Amino acid sequence: MKSLMKPKVTIELRLTILLIALCIAIISYLGCSSSSPEPQVLARVEVPGYIEDLNLPVYAGIEDGTETFYALVIATRTQLDNAHVTYRIIDKYTPGKRYLIALEEYEGAREEAAGLVNVLYDDGEHIIVRYTFAVSELLSEIGFDSSLMNDHPIWSGKAASGAAARSNLSSAVASFEKNLTVEKMLNAVTQNEIELYTEYLSGEKQVTVDGKPVTLSTRHTYKAGTKVLEATQHVHDQMKAMGLTASFSTWNYHYKDEDDPDFVPIALMGRNVAGEIRGQTNPDEIVILIAHLDSISGKDDETAPGADDNASGCVGLLMAAKIMKDYKFKRTVRFVFTTGEEQDVIGGKAYAKSVDDARENIVAVLNLDMIGYSKVLDPPVKPMQQIKIRHAKFKTAYEKDLPVAQTYINVVNTYGMNQVFEVKLTPDGETCSDHAPFWEVCTSREENSACYSAAWAIEYAEKGFINPKMHTTNDRIKLNGKYHMNLPYYEAIVKAALGTAAHLAEIAP
Repeated sequence: MKSLMKPKVTIELRLTILLIALCIAIISYLGCSSSSPEPQVLARVEVPGYIEDLNLPVYAGIEDGTETFYALVIATRTQLDNAHVTYRIIDKYTPGKRYLIALEEYEGAREEAAGLVNVLYDDGEHIIVRYTFAVSELLSEIGFDSSLMNDHPIWSGKAASGAAARSNLSSAVASFEKNLTVEKMLNAVTQNEIELYTEYLSGEKQVTVDGKPVTLSTRHTYKAGTKVLEATQHVHDQMKAMGLTASFSTWNYHYKDEDDPDFVPIALMGRNVAGEIRGQTNPDEIVILIAHLDSISGKDDETAPGADDNASGCVGLLMAAKIMKDYKFKRTVRFVFTTGEEQDVIGGKAYAKSVDDARENIVAVLNLDMIGYSKVLDPPVKPMQQIKIRHAKFKTAYEKDLPVAQTYINVVNTYGMNQVFEVKLTPDGETCSDHAPFWEVCTSREENSACYSAAWAIEYAEKGFINPKMHTTNDRIKLNGKYHMNLPYYEAIVKAALGTAAHLAEIAP
C-alpha cells in the first residue's frame, strides 16, 4: 500500500509548487503584492488638451512662469503611466499630507524661500512646499500669497453624472444692455465716502464699537487680540444700520505638526460676517459679493492697516450694500466678509463649506481683494485691472465662471469705467483668495465637478505691478501726505463691482 500512495503525494506536491510559482510570477509581473499597495506620488502632469481628458484625479490646476498650464495629481506611478501623460514626480505622498501652493508676489521671494524652507517644486512663479502653519506664515512675510492645496480632487477623472446645473447666467450675458436704474445706483458712489470708509477700516480714523471709540490699527486674525472681533462687529453694525439682515458665522481651525513633537498645537477660532438683501421673485438664487476683512503685515502684525489688502474690497461691499438696500432684486444678494484669509483662506473655506453643506443655490460669486492701487507709469498710461477665473483648459469650470467675468467686463465697458481703467480677463485659476473655496468645495461630488461660478476682481496683480506695500505696515491710503492708493481707479472698480452684482441679481419690476 505504501508504494501505491507515493505517486499520488508526489503529484499533489508538484501541483502545489506549480501554483506557488505561478502566484509569484503574477505578483512579480504586477509589481505589487496584496499586503503592500503601490505608493502614491504628487506629480506635475502636462495638460495637452483639457483637464476633463485626463483619466486622473486632479487636485489643482496651475499656470507656471511661462504661462504653461499643468495639473497637480495624486496617483500611483502605474496610474500615471497608464494614462499616457507626461509627468514629473514632486513628492512621495502619504495620506493626510497637505501641500501649500505659494504664488511669488515680490521679485526674489522664491530664491529667499529656497534658503529657508524645503521647496519641493518651483515652476518659475509658484513654489510647492509641505504645509505647516509656520511655513505658511513665513512665506507670507517674505512676499508670497499662499493657498492650501485642496484635500480632494477638483476633477475626479470621471465624467459628471449630469445632475441639473445651477441657474444659467449665459442668457443674461447674451441679452446684456444698459439699465438706467443701475446707472443711477453707480452715480451714488462717491470718492469721499470710499476714502472715509477706508480710513475707518485701516485705523486712520476711529470707529465706534459697543459704544466705545476704537482704532482698527490691525485686523490680524489671531495676533490682533480683540481688534479683529471689533472689526467684524463694526461691519456687522454697519450693515444692520443699513437695514440688512446681518449675522455672524463662527469657524474653527486646528493644526498639529505631526513631524515636530515640540510644536505647540494651534487652535484658532474666528468669525465671518454676512449681510443680505432678500430677492423678490427668486430668493433661493443667491449672488455673493465677498471680501476678506483680516490684514497682515509680516513680522509686525501689531500694526497691519491693510488699506488695500483688503480694506479696499470690504469698502466695495459696504458701498454696494448701502446703495443696493434701496432697490429690489429678483435674486438674493449677500455680502460676506471673511477672516483668516491671510492664513490660507481658512475663513473662506469654512464659509463655502457651510453654504454647500446647506445646498444653497449660489448662482454667482464675485470676490473683491485689493482693488485700490495702480502703479504710476512714466509716461502715464491708463491703468489695468484683472478679472480672474478658472483656466480655459478646465473647460467645464471655465465656461461656468465666464458669465460672471463677462458681466463684469460688460459693466465696465457699458457704464464708462473703461474711461478710467482697462479690464483684462485673466483665466489663470489662481486660488489664493476667497473665490477659490467656491471653486473647490463641492468638486468631490461627482454630479457637479465644476462647482460654483466665481470670479476674482483685483488690481493689476502681475509681478512688478502689485502694490509694493502689501503685507507691510505701510499699506495705507496715504504715505507722506500723498495718496498711495489711486482713488479715481478705486472708485471705478467699486462701481464695476456694484454694477455686476446688480446685473447678476437682476432689478425686480
